[in-house]
Amino acid sequence: MRHSSRSDILDAALRVVDAVGGADITYDSVAREAGLTKAGLMYHFATKDAMMIALIEHVIARWQAELRDVLGVPLEESSLPDRVRAFVRFAGEGGATQGEFVVFSEAVRRPELSAPWLEYVRTWFGFGTGAENTPLLLVWLAANGLWISEATGVLSVTAEQRTALLGQLTDLVAGARS
Repeated sequence: MRHSSRSDILDAALRVVDAVGGADITYDSVAREAGLTKAGLMYHFATKDAMMIALIEHVIARWQAELRDVLGVPLEESSLPDRVRAFVRFAGEGGATQGEFVVFSEAVRRPELSAPWLEYVRTWFGFGTGAENTPLLLVWLAANGLWISEATGVLSVTAEQRTALLGQLTDLVAGARS
């Protein structure tokens, strides 16, 4: 067996989720994909929940890195419209995979795993409780609907439809700045 870094193991776990649709991510399946023994995997993740939380954090870290690249400025220097626009581009260009949807769904299904997702949403997309950010919230929800629909195979859009959808969502963000 080879030595694997935590990041390599989490990448292997995502490959397992992509391959089996998250049907039953197990120590055995992840260890096999990572080239480790089950004991070697358990050295890094003492419980399956610890592995799942680390996997959720791994996915969020990738998303945040890609969103920062799209933003072009540090998060602290960006506005909510900037972050929503970046998310539209990220989600609309296939930024999220089916496996990542499965990981996200597991966190929704099991609230004890949801803390990392909730922190990500609060940090990047704090919409507040008033109506002033409703147009941005609408755009963000639509972009989420697009990637979730595609990740689950519920809907496929043509290149022409994608261009039109992303253009309209971007226009809504621009209008919300006014």
